[in-house]
Amino acid sequence: MVFINSVRFPGIPRKLKKYWLRILIFLCSTFFVVLLLLKWKYDLELMLLHDARRANMKKVQSMAEVSNTLSKLHDTWRTSENANTAIFSAYLDPRPEVVLEEVPNASSKNLWALIRIIAILDVDSEDTPMTCYYKFAKEPQFAKSQKVYMESPAVGVRIVAKTENFGMQYSAAFVLCRLVTADDGRLPSQIAFSTRSGQTYEDVGKQSFVDVHYTTRIDSGDQDRFMAACVPSLHHDYDKYANLIEFVEFYRMMGVEHFTFYNTSVTEEVSRVLAHYESEGLATVLHWQLPARYLYERNLRYNGIFAAMNDCLYRSTMVGGYKYVINTDLDEFIVPRKHLNFHDMMDFLDPPTEEIVYSSFMLRNMFFYLMHEDSPVPQNPPDIPKLSLHTKTTRLARINPAYDRSKYIARGQEIVEMGNHRVWQTKKYSLILRSSYGEKMVDPEIAGSQHYRYCEVNELVCWLRDTVIDNTAHRYTSELGARVSAVLKKILPNSTA
Repeated sequence: MVFINSVRFPGIPRKLKKYWLRILIFLCSTFFVVLLLLKWKYDLELMLLHDARRANMKKVQSMAEVSNTLSKLHDTWRTSENANTAIFSAYLDPRPEVVLEEVPNASSKNLWALIRIIAILDVDSEDTPMTCYYKFAKEPQFAKSQKVYMESPAVGVRIVAKTENFGMQYSAAFVLCRLVTADDGRLPSQIAFSTRSGQTYEDVGKQSFVDVHYTTRIDSGDQDRFMAACVPSLHHDYDKYANLIEFVEFYRMMGVEHFTFYNTSVTEEVSRVLAHYESEGLATVLHWQLPARYLYERNLRYNGIFAAMNDCLYRSTMVGGYKYVINTDLDEFIVPRKHLNFHDMMDFLDPPTEEIVYSSFMLRNMFFYLMHEDSPVPQNPPDIPKLSLHTKTTRLARINPAYDRSKYIARGQEIVEMGNHRVWQTKKYSLILRSSYGEKMVDPEIAGSQHYRYCEVNELVCWLRDTVIDNTAHRYTSELGARVSAVLKKILPNSTA
């Protein structure tokens, strides 16, 4: 009591001073009870969404069997009635945590899933109201005066990787739409969006609709395939066919099972390499011809790189069923240093457990400049094609810090938005505390992203940087060389690579 009476409480009546501890305990208890009630409400919402999802799985399965067979052929850039927007693809997103973050109390609104459209928008359009338009299979012919079969206000627009957009006028974006059903219970087969509501089918335009990719691989336990790789747009007549084969064969050795390529313009030789891997069922090659208004590195980053990355995320995870997704360029090789391959490495970094701790695994960038002399260690056998992983062993002593040209391996089911050098948004495992799944910074002694390129600044500056000899990748190059040589002989027998 002496302590309480000796403490000054400005603004608090004298009679309340001796009760301050009781008041504090009451407030803390009330706060704790409110948190428990909010958590109970959130858990109840999750349970209701899970139940609704299970109840609709037969319809989703039926749509998935059709849409995922045909959609690859149909996915291409389409322009809408708005000259500043383009649309590429759309995916069912039935993850309850994601739905609740975008639409609180979703179950009471009869909403259990979203349709996520991959688009390009003006960066200032995030607050622009959008309307989603839905087409259904076997719909009647639309007359001029009729509206599209169904429309609904969009849930919202999310500009993708805004921090990495570097002030460009346009950016990749998600347009989030409600999953609606027709009166007879049918799910939409195609979708479009517009800045205007009440549009007729003719107003929206047949060419503005894209197929909706449906999935039954909803939870982390449904991801029964190991790893897929996402390769951003091949452009400006990309011609390094031997490097492309080295890239694919190395990652196949590491455990990658499927590759998705976005083809803007390549040479005939590269086209034949892509066709070979596609015919083997190892690759998906998508036509990536952006509308002419989008100018490379003038008003849009890297030929729509963020749209490609996030399309590949949802294509690989939601449709393909891959547990892990990597995003990397053709001159970047994620090389394990303590493990033989990615299977062993991920067992170490992400051991099997019921509790998911990390959503992504960050690999720091290591520069191997091509201007340095080739390794004196001869390739074995000597007649195999020249491999970057074997010939270039001089790397910068300084390893780039995290997020500076880093690459990562992502657990696809936990990811909402991918960037070039980091994940920008994950699922929330606690909506009350706004807690997200974390990133694990991988020790460079375990693995790193080996980046084979020319100096990124003035070459004199690069010559002055400290270097070390790093031949970690040599343990793979004998088998890798034989694999590259076999592919070249099969599809390009007259190659001099």
